[in-house]
Amino acid sequence: MKNRFVFPSALYTDREGVSLASLEQLPYRLLHEGCHLHYWISGPALAPLVVCIHSEGSDHRSFDAQVQRLSRSYRVLTMDLRGHGLSKSVQLFSLEQAVDDIHAILSQEGFTNGILIGASVGGLIAQHFAQRFPDFVLGLALLSCRPLNGQLSPTSHFLGKLGRRLLRMMPYWFILARMPAQFSLRPEVQEYTAEAMQECGKEHFLAAWQANFPESEIGSAPQFSQPLLVALGAYDRSQWLAQSTAQWTAANPAIRIVSVPGAGHSLLQDNPSFTCQILVDFCSLCLRERRHTPAAHGQEVH
Repeated sequence: MKNRFVFPSALYTDREGVSLASLEQLPYRLLHEGCHLHYWISGPALAPLVVCIHSEGSDHRSFDAQVQRLSRSYRVLTMDLRGHGLSKSVQLFSLEQAVDDIHAILSQEGFTNGILIGASVGGLIAQHFAQRFPDFVLGLALLSCRPLNGQLSPTSHFLGKLGRRLLRMMPYWFILARMPAQFSLRPEVQEYTAEAMQECGKEHFLAAWQANFPESEIGSAPQFSQPLLVALGAYDRSQWLAQSTAQWTAANPAIRIVSVPGAGHSLLQDNPSFTCQILVDFCSLCLRERRHTPAAHGQEVH
């Protein structure tokens, strides 16, 4: 296997100074519908589960800093989505297939409930999963993500369709040279993004990226009964994300919307310490609300 990009140890370190680069572990593998899905599990065996779903053109490593923090108190599962990272696949990405893949992994491991964290298209997957398997989901943290089936302005819808056509025409080397700077403000994160996108390949990347744009301009944000967090980078260049906050609030009045300072679209890596803290706080909130829900009394949280 070729060498893969590892963030400098000085960038992400544990409170005790342990580098994330030293925490690399071998993945689990599950053959599901023609793809060897690769996933990683860390943290105390009996702790509540947190599932981390990465963005388009990325892989499980984008959550390295958050896994380091969350795994002190939670059982944390990360994965490489189909067609990304080590999960090589002939079949191209779709939201439905991604949900099926994640459900297969969770069933294989015997998990019955957990908190979902999704970044960009990973957030769309998390929403779709919550709609199909609502009893599993204790909370949703959606990062740099629009509402599933939410409404886009006519301008945003037109630009999305235009962008899809232009990217299809562009050579992938040009996309790799330009797009990482649209995702992140930090050179080291841009380097990682280019490497992960290169490993993903053009067809798989575009299939996942296109899922961010609904086919229709008409729609509304979904309603969720579980705790809901939406975090957006303060310098995210995706204007349609900022436009979606009103839709989120209208459909989910109890939602918490956070602007991550100093971060672009790749807020997990642009500002890892801030993002870690809001996710730790949110996971704690989800468990408190779970314990205070009448239907949850007598049920074990895994």
